[in-house]
Amino acid sequence: MIKFFRKIRYNLMSKNKTGKYLKYAIGEIILVVIGILIALQINNWNEGKKLEQQEIKLLRNFETSIESDLESFDHYIEEYRTIHNSIRLIKKHMEANLPYNDSLNFHFLNSTAYWAARIDQGVFSTLSSADLNLISNDSLKKEIVSYYTFAKTNFDMKISKYSNIIDNASENLFNTRFDELWNTNERAMIPHDYEALKKDKEYKYFINSLNQQIFWLVEEPLTNADKKAKNLLKLIDDELTVLKE
Repeated sequence: MIKFFRKIRYNLMSKNKTGKYLKYAIGEIILVVIGILIALQINNWNEGKKLEQQEIKLLRNFETSIESDLESFDHYIEEYRTIHNSIRLIKKHMEANLPYNDSLNFHFLNSTAYWAARIDQGVFSTLSSADLNLISNDSLKKEIVSYYTFAKTNFDMKISKYSNIIDNASENLFNTRFDELWNTNERAMIPHDYEALKKDKEYKYFINSLNQQIFWLVEEPLTNADKKAKNLLKLIDDELTVLKE
C-alpha cells in the first residue's frame, strides 16, 4: 500500500503536476489522520470494555461478600433470640423464688453467650482509590462507601462494647459465682450457691440489664446492617444488569 502511494506521488512529481500533487498530499494526510482517529477510537473502546469488565468483577465480589453478610445476620439474630429466651427464663425463675433445677445450668451458660457478629470488610479494605473509581455509578459508589463506613464505625463499635460487657462480667462476676464459664461440653454454667445468687444485687443488676444491652448493642446494629445490605445488594444487582446490556 505504501509503495502504491509512493508511485502515485512519484508520477505526479515527474510530470510536474504540482497542483495535483499538493491536492493528493493533502488527501493522503487526511486519510492518515482518519486512520489514526479510527485506531484511537478502537483503542478507547477496547480500554472501555476492559474497565467495564473490571467493574463487573469488582461488583460481583461485593455482591458475594454482602450475600454472605446477610446469611450471617440471620444466624446472629436467631442466636441472640435464644439468649433473650434464656435471660427471661432465669429472671422469671428467680423472681418467682422457684427452687433450683439442673435445666437452669444451660440457661445460665446461654445467657452469657457472645456471638461475634461482623460485617465482612475484606473486599473493601483491599481497594485503592483507583480501584473504587472503577465504579462508574457515583450514587452506587457512595452507598458502598456508606455501608463499609457504618461497618467500621457504628457496627463494630457497638458489637465491641457488648463483648466488653461479657468479658468484664466473666472476670469480675461469673468467676466467683459459677463453676466455670461456657462449659460447652456439658453446655452448662453451674452456680456455686443458687439461693445466694437469687439475692445477689450485682448479678441481678447484670441479668436485668442484659436484654436492653443486647437490643441496643447487638440487635439494633444487626437490624440496620441487614437493611443497608439488602438495599446495597439491590443497587449492585441493578447496576450489573445495566452493565451487561
